[in-house]
Amino acid sequence: MASKVLLTGASGYIAQHITSELLSHGFKVIGTVRRQEQADQLHKQFSDDVPALQKDPSLLTYVLVPDMGAPDAFDEVLKSTPDITYVLHTACPVGPNDDRALEDVFFKPVVEGTKNIFNAIRNLANDSVKNVVLTSSFVTLMNADKAEDKSFIYTEKSWNNNTWDQIKNRDELLAYTVSKTEAEKGAWDFVDREKPNFKLTTVHPPLVFGPQKFDVAAKKESLNFSAEIVGSLLRTKYPSDDKLFDDVVTLSVDVRDVALYHVLPLLNADLASKRLAVVQGKFSAQRILNIINENFPELKGKIAVGKPEETARLEALKAPEYNNSVTVGLTGVDPIPLEKTVVDSVKQILRARK
Repeated sequence: MASKVLLTGASGYIAQHITSELLSHGFKVIGTVRRQEQADQLHKQFSDDVPALQKDPSLLTYVLVPDMGAPDAFDEVLKSTPDITYVLHTACPVGPNDDRALEDVFFKPVVEGTKNIFNAIRNLANDSVKNVVLTSSFVTLMNADKAEDKSFIYTEKSWNNNTWDQIKNRDELLAYTVSKTEAEKGAWDFVDREKPNFKLTTVHPPLVFGPQKFDVAAKKESLNFSAEIVGSLLRTKYPSDDKLFDDVVTLSVDVRDVALYHVLPLLNADLASKRLAVVQGKFSAQRILNIINENFPELKGKIAVGKPEETARLEALKAPEYNNSVTVGLTGVDPIPLEKTVVDSVKQILRARK
């Protein structure tokens, strides 16, 4: 009998790829979404994509959790499905879409939502849940005091030291950073204090790139934050945009690797109680532009070229230094190269927007 996995935030960009990865490994997936129309659309899309679902639609079900910041947000899900073995908590906003206070947009759903799912598991599913995987972020590893220090190397042991008191005006990035850090610290503190039956693993991706799970999502004029970097470069003009594209320089990872890293702890006991830093490598908007121009001759003369010769120097100067050898050693996974990530993304966008 297939083990059941509760996947929160199942409509998200990363979570849709996690759903695919779980189904390919024979798990039964219960995903949480906010609205019924999301549930209906996703089930149809996956049914068209996964032959096993056509034979047994119950391998993938969706339940409504309108507000994961509510104290009892996940209680009904766990009560109605008492034999859940694994929980993957991915639900998280990327940025505010309204004028609410940052505490309401970030702190409540991220920090309180994480606290709520852990309390619900302890109270209602402590005997059945074996592993919990939390989607953290590489920002929780990034020490703010070392931001300009190229001699400092970020590892799985690093921690962000920003606090909520440092947030001024509507600094959404800092609010996101602090919320993710406090949520992860709260998760580890919970495990240390409550000593539940389940083991915790956290996954730490930097900026996430790669194709949408379904082409229809790539038709949108504006994609989610990370993926939109590729979309925005496709809208540049030749030769007017001849600057060095240095506005985004950091670390990257392919969304399909992020999905895999969420499933590996369910298959490999050695990944329990670990922080997994899943990183592809350094990147810049200029490097992505280089890849597009090198691989899509039909776009040459239409999109910007920038200054390709400056790419390596730019990334060496601005991208953070990291060492995730512990993660690589534990998983044995070779990351998908950035070139494949970008090529697959651009092919999908061009295909979807014909």
